Amino acid sequence: MPPPQLPPGPRQLKPLQTFRFLKNATAFLSECRSRYGDPFTAALPVGDVVVTGDPEGVRDIFSADPALFEPLGHLILAPAVGDNSLLLMGGQRHKRERKLLMPPFHGERMRAYGLLMRDITLRAAEGLRPGSTLRAQDVTQAISLDVIIRAVFGIEEPERMRRFREALSVYMESYTPLLMAAKPLRRSFGGLGPWARFQRHVAELDRMLSEELATRRGHEEGHEDILSLLLGARDEEGQPMTDAELKDELRTLLLAGHETTAIGLAWALHHLHHHPDTLERLLKELAPLGAVPEPEALAKLPYLGAVCDESLRLHPIIPVVGRRTVAPFTLRGRELPAGTGIMAAICVVHRDPVLYPEPERFRPERFLERKFSPFEYLPFGGGARRCIGAAFALYEMRIALGTLLAAHRFALASGEQERPVRRNVTHAPENGAELVYQGPRHGALA
Repeated sequence: MPPPQLPPGPRQLKPLQTFRFLKNATAFLSECRSRYGDPFTAALPVGDVVVTGDPEGVRDIFSADPALFEPLGHLILAPAVGDNSLLLMGGQRHKRERKLLMPPFHGERMRAYGLLMRDITLRAAEGLRPGSTLRAQDVTQAISLDVIIRAVFGIEEPERMRRFREALSVYMESYTPLLMAAKPLRRSFGGLGPWARFQRHVAELDRMLSEELATRRGHEEGHEDILSLLLGARDEEGQPMTDAELKDELRTLLLAGHETTAIGLAWALHHLHHHPDTLERLLKELAPLGAVPEPEALAKLPYLGAVCDESLRLHPIIPVVGRRTVAPFTLRGRELPAGTGIMAAICVVHRDPVLYPEPERFRPERFLERKFSPFEYLPFGGGARRCIGAAFALYEMRIALGTLLAAHRFALASGEQERPVRRNVTHAPENGAELVYQGPRHGALA
């Protein structure tokens, strides 16, 4: 019998398809689905990939035996997070590592960070001056970066915080979309060029992480930060994580742990101030909690949660999640051979007008009117590879957004709608979601 054929898709050369995907994944993938059906095949940086944007196709992927897949994104992610990252593991190794990493992100351990998140948010707004224009993403990036550094390391010394802040900022800025997608550019020309610059930042962050491990090992008892918990973690055979594994997992947590939240918060602030009625409804919900709400009270507000959910629906930070099959796999009734790259197009599912009427509209109420399945709403992926920090990120989004809006007033700097642009692996507002700071709310922070 002839081998199974991949579904149809665009015939443009791979560089052109890659360019269109990097420029606007939502538009490119939605057009492909409309023209070729679901699933379709696209030529992307990781090779030919079969893509679905249908909830039933997503269900096929997320509900399948995890042993049928291996990670797809090594080419794109490995330079940023390292070969020992959970994101790039498969099989039993992935299962072991995930079990070791999960405890800090759930239940009481996660909620213990609530006051830290609130206080960091309040400090981030202290330097704002009434009438000044700001990029919301700069503020939210500062909040989420400090939160993850404190949560991961428990660092309180200002100088150590500053060093990690600067190292992580330049690290991510130097990993450009071109380096991410084009392997031929990953060469050093006598120590010059973007790849050489990125490698210097990789080496500096590695050195800083090695210092932290050396300083902290043997002193983790009594500490609640994530590093201390990981140093004390043991697998079922009683074995700890190696230094190489720890450093790559720390890189993953530091990078993924602040980027997603910061961008989601920036989009939420942007859309709220473009929709005064929505903002007013949220402020009414916040009002009874006072100028400095308790974190747990914020976490329970239904409309605040819906605002965060709608922000991540309209602008999922990562537009697709992928796998590679290690055995024949059936996707929406079509048999695919082993070795096939497959993707669930989050950005396409989230814009499905059947699921989300008026899909381009920012309308948080839709999350109060019905509950969406994990195959219809999937900002953090799904299945056995769902982001382990999803609950942490959503909790931080609610605390930071509620704290900012309860204490401070903002206005639009421009009536223009932001468009998403690729930062590296993530998509962010092109102009950082510009706002004008109007000052503290009446009686707030007095």
